Amino acid sequence: MVVQCEDQFYKSNRALFYLGDPSRKTEIFPNMVKFADACGIPAARVTKMGDLRAAIQKMLDTPGPYLLDVIIPHIEHVLPMIPNNGTFKDVITETNDMIH
Repeated sequence: MVVQCEDQFYKSNRALFYLGDPSRKTEIFPNMVKFADACGIPAARVTKMGDLRAAIQKMLDTPGPYLLDVIIPHIEHVLPMIPNNGTFKDVITETNDMIH
């Protein structure tokens, strides 16, 4: 969502940041699947669009809480979005609603 805010408010000017151990950049951080496991909650991670439907079905078929960690490209916008300092009346539902 950082990229989305950069696109929305800073004319796509990118700031580089990395959350996690710089010596292990290939690992996904934070590891929400491990966190869910530590809390006793079943979880799974999806990294490919083709696996999403089956993962959602498994989540829906699992009784109780379930965490589905869906990894998307960092340049993908998450919609709908409420802009900073906005309300639900300002919701953005399409990428062409973004200010460039």
